[in-house]
Amino acid sequence: MNLKRRTQGIMSLETYFWGFYNTLCNADEIARILTPKTAQDYLLKLRANATVEHVRIFRVLRSRMIEYGDAWNFTASFDQSPFENYKTLLTDQDREAVHGVACGFVFCNEPNGRIIKTDFGNVITLSLSLRYFLRFMNLAFLHFNETGIPGDVRGAAIKIALRTMLQSEALDFDLDPRGDIPTEIAQDLDYHTDLQLQFVVGHEFSHYFLGHLDSRNVVDDPFLTGLDSSRPAHRVFSYAQQEELDADIDAIQRPLLDTRERSDLLNRALFFFAYLDIFQAVREQISPSPSHHRTHPSPIDRIHNLLDKFQGQIEIDEHNIANLLRSAKQIKLQLIEDVALNIDSYELYGSIYLGSWHTKKLVDRVDY
Repeated sequence: MNLKRRTQGIMSLETYFWGFYNTLCNADEIARILTPKTAQDYLLKLRANATVEHVRIFRVLRSRMIEYGDAWNFTASFDQSPFENYKTLLTDQDREAVHGVACGFVFCNEPNGRIIKTDFGNVITLSLSLRYFLRFMNLAFLHFNETGIPGDVRGAAIKIALRTMLQSEALDFDLDPRGDIPTEIAQDLDYHTDLQLQFVVGHEFSHYFLGHLDSRNVVDDPFLTGLDSSRPAHRVFSYAQQEELDADIDAIQRPLLDTRERSDLLNRALFFFAYLDIFQAVREQISPSPSHHRTHPSPIDRIHNLLDKFQGQIEIDEHNIANLLRSAKQIKLQLIEDVALNIDSYELYGSIYLGSWHTKKLVDRVDY
């Protein structure tokens, strides 16, 4: 039997991938994924690969696809509003400078945004997990008018947030929301979370504006996908710690905001870093990193950097921030002790629920 005839029954790698993508993507998207020609194509491929490789993520997207029916579009299913809203706050000159820059949410394993260097241009990315992390941390820390949040709900919310960033909490909140959050509180959570994301998006764009994208500072960094086995890591920009601090400041200064709005953005950034400090303390307790391995300034250093810069320029609720830092420090100590005693509850993959706000136990693959 000649070679040509023997290979006729073997599925090509391209055909094999096409079968995966075809369950969620249209023909045009698949062509762009298989042969990327632009930074937007690269972003699409990054999203699609993570989706088809992770069953829970795939099931969430399939559920959305069924819900949307004929109106479904894989690319459009990713929320771009934090990126587009940020651009509306820029001067015409700044907006023109970033026009066409590929940006968006991706499934990745870091709480910070990352900028990828590709052959087609730079891609600004933000972890989709970050939205859930912030949402549940806000549920744990914020006050919502006169509505009281039960203690067991706040405690569970912190753990869900941390497990999300540790990749042990299933990313299926669309299918299994973990509890019945009152509508008014859910709307407030979305509002606060979107404004915090505005700061994080602004921080990543600030690296772009401030000229921090030096090709000499590029490292290999994996995302949540290994489909590209011949190239398992992506080329991601790495910054000096001072550049991180400068980008924090620029993310507050650059947008066209009035005095109240800028103060609000600053205070939300401070909350974000307090949450990040708690997460990093828990992650270090679970898996200590080498003492020399520190790519970012500590979240507390970043808080003080912003306070020092804007003290006297922007109204800061000093009492509220002091309470935040005290509460965060106390909770951090409690969590470190909890990790030592109950580490499995942080590492075992699955779902945990919002205490007394979770009234119905959903059965995986039966209820969703």
